[in-house]
Amino acid sequence: MKIAFLHALPFDGRMWAPQVKAFGSHETSVPTLYGLGSSFDDWALGVLQTVPGRFVAVGASMGGYTACAIARLAPERLAGLVLVGSRADADPPERAPLREEWIRIAQEQGGEGLWQAAAKNFFARGSPDDVVEEAHRIAVEQRPDDLVRAVEAIRDRPDSTDVARGVALGLVLGDRDPFVDDAYGRGLVAGVPTAWRVLVPDCGHLPMLEQPFPFHAVLLGAAAQWT
Repeated sequence: MKIAFLHALPFDGRMWAPQVKAFGSHETSVPTLYGLGSSFDDWALGVLQTVPGRFVAVGASMGGYTACAIARLAPERLAGLVLVGSRADADPPERAPLREEWIRIAQEQGGEGLWQAAAKNFFARGSPDDVVEEAHRIAVEQRPDDLVRAVEAIRDRPDSTDVARGVALGLVLGDRDPFVDDAYGRGLVAGVPTAWRVLVPDCGHLPMLEQPFPFHAVLLGAAAQWT
């Protein structure tokens, strides 16, 4: 199976290190999205140019928005799509003040500011200290300009609900994800039918870091279905 792992804000491709190691027998691509442009369409085109042929796109949070853009632009290139704590619809209007606040924080405080404002709360209580510390280290190394462009892209992303209905779709959620209202059933994918949904126990927004072994089992299951 060929897999493209697409990272969350305010991290980069290093957040997928456990998966790159675990899936060493597969062809994996782990792009750092910020350098590919200033919108999710730009990022999606960058991934499509980097990863030849058909592949499974595994997108966490912001990476899921990129994966949905890939599904909108080139659905024939996707063997499957896995959204991890992500969704297919556009940013709701009521979230605009939060996005503007994040833009201000990113401009003034960079990755450390976004970590303190949001990302440190991604993790479930009791997550291993070394995992949280490594995520923090990655976040603070991000360039403010890159983070600003990313938040703007999140704010301005188009609705991809219709196109997400046309691909093989799986959904992975942490049962303690702070961005999930109803951890298993509420519309993360805005009513899009999924091939499967998996709820990862004792886990926040980033199961690939917090609970890598259950997460790997989920992806192996996807491989069995989609290859």
